[in-house]
Amino acid sequence: MPLETVLNRNQLELQYVEQTFHLRMLGLAVGALSVGAAFLELHAASWEWALLAVYVLFWPHLAYGLSRRAKSPGQGEHRSIYIDASVAGFLIALIHFSAVPSLTMVMVTGMTTVSTGGWRLMVRGLMVMLVGAALAIAITGCHWQPQSSMNVIVATIPLMVAYPVAVSAAINRLARKVGNQNRMLNELSRTDGLTTLPNRQHWQHALTLEFQRYLRTHRPATLVMLDLDGFKVLNDTYGHTTGDKVLRRVADILHENSRNIDTPGRFGGDELALVMPETDRDGARMLMERIRREVEREEFDESSRIKITVSIGLAEINRLMTDPLDWIKAADDALYMAKDRGRNRVCTAAYEAPPGASL
Repeated sequence: MPLETVLNRNQLELQYVEQTFHLRMLGLAVGALSVGAAFLELHAASWEWALLAVYVLFWPHLAYGLSRRAKSPGQGEHRSIYIDASVAGFLIALIHFSAVPSLTMVMVTGMTTVSTGGWRLMVRGLMVMLVGAALAIAITGCHWQPQSSMNVIVATIPLMVAYPVAVSAAINRLARKVGNQNRMLNELSRTDGLTTLPNRQHWQHALTLEFQRYLRTHRPATLVMLDLDGFKVLNDTYGHTTGDKVLRRVADILHENSRNIDTPGRFGGDELALVMPETDRDGARMLMERIRREVEREEFDESSRIKITVSIGLAEINRLMTDPLDWIKAADDALYMAKDRGRNRVCTAAYEAPPGASL
């Protein structure tokens, strides 16, 4: 596994450990009220009070430190959750299975395990809880007093309310974060990393949709192909870093002059493209002439005063085209026509319609 992937995963697991630390602190603080109320009524032994105090005050920090130092922080936290479950089972037996706090602790354990590790972790956690209860029975004997007094019930309410709300808030934050990350990934999957324009796959999809729209409505649309003149020489002379800077700036000019309904994109190498719905060849040519002049005037490097020009070919969609590839070929042919005629110009695709055909 690549080192970068491992580091990213560890970082995510450490964030999970920190989130669980805060939830554990809250859960044990409000849980201590419930167990403490039961201990008071049962006149619990000093060692039972000491166990509760050590568990509430020191265990969250110890668990946090152990998980952070673990080779896999996520797996370390799962081990700590098992310890939580076993201690919860132990305490349930110590309070003589008082119904309200016992069922609440079972619920909290189930909620914690299923929200962090799914149903498998929950089942294992409940089994570990049974082991903890069995250990307490082996030490103190089996005492069955499921009735819960009003004092114990009232003391359990904070655990019943506060912890589920905190877990729900944490899950909501995680869901929003995952949603934002998914949106970012979706955006990255459609974007060319260098120019930040839509990549070829995305703008070609837009081209296909526009072609299909034309078949339904016969509304005008124009495809533009733009190529940087002498880009290879520029790269060889000034280096690829400067070449990338020039390409990014030309892409910015194309994007800045596009409308919201247009789809610019990087076709490949130093060739850019623009899908222009509701635009005929004359309207597209006017815009491309403006872009051509703006690129020609641009100084791409203040120190060396780098200048560059672009050749542009455009093709308006017509009924002679049977699929989007015909449209791309027409615009590409117009681009090569601009190159052959001396570059730094805009050329429009020429069509030769069969007798009786209409463009």
